[in-house]
Amino acid sequence: MHQMFLFLLLLTVFNASAGFPKGEIPARPFENSHFAVIDSTRIHYRTWNEDLQKPRGKVLLIHGFCGSTFCWRFNYDTLVAAHYRVIAIDLPGFGYSERDSALNQSQSNRGRLIWELLEKLDAGDTAKWNIVGHSMGGGTAEAVALMNPSRTQSLTILAGMIFIKNNNVNRRIVGLVNFPIYKKLLLSYTEKQYLSFNSFRRELKKTYGFVPDSLTVNGYWEPLQIDGTAETVVNLLANSKEIQQLDAKGLGQLPVLVIWGKEDKTIRLKQGKKLKRAVPSIDLKVIQDAHHMAMETHPEIFNSMLVEFLDTNNKR
Repeated sequence: MHQMFLFLLLLTVFNASAGFPKGEIPARPFENSHFAVIDSTRIHYRTWNEDLQKPRGKVLLIHGFCGSTFCWRFNYDTLVAAHYRVIAIDLPGFGYSERDSALNQSQSNRGRLIWELLEKLDAGDTAKWNIVGHSMGGGTAEAVALMNPSRTQSLTILAGMIFIKNNNVNRRIVGLVNFPIYKKLLLSYTEKQYLSFNSFRRELKKTYGFVPDSLTVNGYWEPLQIDGTAETVVNLLANSKEIQQLDAKGLGQLPVLVIWGKEDKTIRLKQGKKLKRAVPSIDLKVIQDAHHMAMETHPEIFNSMLVEFLDTNNKR
């Protein structure tokens, strides 16, 4: 999996063709935006049904590589209507969360930070969480569930960068990226040639299966213009040593739904089938004609699958 991630990362970086504008994190990106400082890192998250007295359950949404809470725009209304309390998080270094070039970007360290955030938000509430993650965030969601199964109600992974064991850091790649000359060159190139609007639209075309409109591209592209994003991208390779060893077989004790687009060329369906072989209790569903962004391109099908799964595992 590390080779595939490196390929996707470098493909995104080196296909870009314009300068990298600098920007700051706005005080309130959305009407339902909140910030929390977790382990000295300022995390942006959004909430829906925050004041609902008796929610059917609690749902956490985790985006993928170069994503943000924006990627769930076609999904949260359905969850709200189904009476779930919903939180969508921007992973550190992406969206409107703080950029920290020294942060360990491993899945297990992200999992640790997320649980610290959830504990703060719970404020003593003992109801369990339904964890949902897409792409890179699917691996993070898997880590979150495995690190605290007693607080996890269910896990849903969409086209995830999943693992059987989370020991997939390639030391040779990490060593190369951390070599001062190579790191400086990669960072310099990333800062100057990183994600022009048009090149990013071309990258999104590969994940959507068609050319997205300008509003969609801008929704992803805008937070990537925040100062420090380039350092985050490089840091994904340079600093991602796992802080806790995890084994996917531990998912056998949890309700797990895995959803994949049949036409996904970014992370192929065979990865979901591999996880299914390792953990037979997993429910693997395939969305025909969908590529990597099924929650956006096929929201009605995805939402139906997700809510049916959540309702089954969050009975009142």
